[in-house]
Amino acid sequence: MIIANAELRLPSPILASRMRLGLFVDVGQVWERGDEIITISDVKVTPGAGVRFTTPLGPVRIDVAYNGYATERGPLLYQTSDTASTITQIRPSYPPVRAAKTFWQKFVLQFAVGQAF
Repeated sequence: MIIANAELRLPSPILASRMRLGLFVDVGQVWERGDEIITISDVKVTPGAGVRFTTPLGPVRIDVAYNGYATERGPLLYQTSDTASTITQIRPSYPPVRAAKTFWQKFVLQFAVGQAF
């Protein structure tokens, strides 16, 4: 697994004492253990921007990021919680194939309370 995050926080031109702007980029990938060679070209990069508000309860964030990558498919597994701890394959390929997303459907909106990191 590789993960990297970078964020630039800037004062807002309006309500500068209560609001800040943020530009960020997230980089990462998870690989399955095995004999395959891991290449850095598999790493995904997603940029985004957001607004941070200072409230009496703590910071509140609203972020929008662009994820231009297709969903990776793989087996759907289920592990029992008994002592044998067996793993059962439910589907060989998950999630189901869907129509390609449009440009605007690739944007992800997130609302959160607290700092990102």
